[in-house]
Amino acid sequence: MPPTRRRPVAPARAPARPRVAIIGANFAGLRAAQRLGVEFDVTVFDPSPWFEWLPNIHELLSGTKRPTELRLSRRRLVARAGHRFVQAAVASIDAKHGRLETAAGVEHRFDYCIVAIGGCNETHGVQGAERHALPFKNVDDCELIRRRLAALGRARRPSSVVIVGGGFVGIEALGEILRRYRSRTQMLVHLVEAGPRLMASTSARIDAAVRKHCAGLNVRIHTGVPVAKVTPGAVHLRGGERLRSDLTIWTGGAVAPPLLVAARLATGPRQWAAVEWTLRSRRFDNVFVIGDAAGLPRMLAKQAFHALEMGDCAAGNIERAAAGRALRPFRPARTPLLVAFGDLDTFLIAGRTVVAVPAFAAGKEAVYQLTMAQIDPPYSPKALGRLAARAAGLRHRLG
Repeated sequence: MPPTRRRPVAPARAPARPRVAIIGANFAGLRAAQRLGVEFDVTVFDPSPWFEWLPNIHELLSGTKRPTELRLSRRRLVARAGHRFVQAAVASIDAKHGRLETAAGVEHRFDYCIVAIGGCNETHGVQGAERHALPFKNVDDCELIRRRLAALGRARRPSSVVIVGGGFVGIEALGEILRRYRSRTQMLVHLVEAGPRLMASTSARIDAAVRKHCAGLNVRIHTGVPVAKVTPGAVHLRGGERLRSDLTIWTGGAVAPPLLVAARLATGPRQWAAVEWTLRSRRFDNVFVIGDAAGLPRMLAKQAFHALEMGDCAAGNIERAAAGRALRPFRPARTPLLVAFGDLDTFLIAGRTVVAVPAFAAGKEAVYQLTMAQIDPPYSPKALGRLAARAAGLRHRLG
């Protein structure tokens, strides 16, 4: 009897990995990428090659930190996690059809998308602010401000610096300028806040402490008066006062980027993308929005430690969604905020409670050192060298 002929059987194909696109690679987006395993096909998009430690960019103004200490290569960090990094801005998101397009016109497909694009500089429509004031958003911004301050410090003529915004960013900027230049009696610094007092959302003790530290220094604090316009050599206040300005620094906060409304993640211009507590978009089940771009059901301070927590939560929920399991809600930790005022003071803010002790600067520096080491673990000689370089000036700074 002739042997039975068997039909050839094709080898079983491995199931395709779910495709995840992460748009934005600073705290929230990078943490999500590092949290997702290689069982996902992950592509991370960002126009900048650098992850930047933004909570300490104010220290660039005084030279306490250098740009290299606050930056890490996004491509290297993403590759270490087993994923791809594309240095490109995302121009459009079509969540319904699972695709996005970069500014260069290259299309990418996704099964899940994490949007972590942060915010844009908020000028509140003030005439001349975008053209004549320097923003305070990233390392390049603050390094440019440092160079302008250094030039004013070397000049032999009187100079005037105006900081617009009396929130924690404006206070930290003022503190670093005083750290370096408070002995320069020819440099006058104005701090302008539209609200009734500095850091109006927190205890009035901070306003009082800053004013006490500035007493006797060449500092003028203006509260309760909005800026009307900014010109090349002056800041004009709503009440008619004109402040001469050789350098105008804008710390007026952030506004939602246009991409959110263009992608139908937000309901209108200048609005953050509405999400459920699981961080999933209220409009698209395959999109999660994290970091500053997320409009949570209850308002939450836009801080780096919350962005890191959101990155963990979103990555975990994509894993659950892919496995058909229920999503978990985001539960932000109650972490106190440390606001540095140069070498003069550091404020620890927990709710409405404020404790001011200069030695708390050590706590802020410790958060920087430890979290940077977690983001860039010293598993190789180069990573160990970067950690050593960041820690090299630690004793001098804390002293």
